[in-house]
Amino acid sequence: MRKSTRRRLVSAAAVLFLVLAAVVADRAAARLVAGRLADRVACAAGVPRPSVELGGFPVLPQVLGGRLDRLRIAVADVRAGGLRVARADAELRDVRTGDGPARIGAAAVSVLVGYEALPTEAAGRPLRYRYAEGQLGIETQARAVPVTLLVRPTLTGGRLVLAPTEVEVFGIRRPAGALLDRLGGSTDLGRELPTLPDGLSYRAVTATGDGLLVRVEGHELTMPAAEGRAGAHCGGA
Repeated sequence: MRKSTRRRLVSAAAVLFLVLAAVVADRAAARLVAGRLADRVACAAGVPRPSVELGGFPVLPQVLGGRLDRLRIAVADVRAGGLRVARADAELRDVRTGDGPARIGAAAVSVLVGYEALPTEAAGRPLRYRYAEGQLGIETQARAVPVTLLVRPTLTGGRLVLAPTEVEVFGIRRPAGALLDRLGGSTDLGRELPTLPDGLSYRAVTATGDGLLVRVEGHELTMPAAEGRAGAHCGGA
């Protein structure tokens, strides 16, 4: 093998090694920052330690500049305003971090409320929930008759509306209004949702096989310098 060819191979190997070392160092930095952010979120919000993932590559320039392109946060089994949340997933974009207030360019949050967290009775009637072909099925009784209320959940401001559109009795479906009036059933089993921080608003709710999926969005958000529930300063990223 000629010396010139050998030199090119050595140079290529050195460049490849440097690239791999840079990637490994960048991923290590991403894991370190993600861990610190997870601790800060858990401290500030009083929730179990979430999983945090930094998006974009490379991460080091983002960290050094205090501006993260994309941040994904997921936390399970938390309570918000008296409502038990099975899982919450957030994707934050253009996150500016530091010891002071964190600023977020855009946020999209999906909150899964398991059916077991919904009320088990209304007006003395037992309630059970299930996914029913894209709708929410609420099994109950009206005048000792087993009925299933079929609902397409909607949002009105900060209220979850569960107004039945159809009623299924002995396998036969009928429009809800007149039949519920005759059976003495409720026309709305909804509830108020927790108040959101400034800049966030409820966007949509859908029934899924695992529960109700509520979507929340916001833009140009500011999160004050956080202190934990015990008053401890939660630090920066």
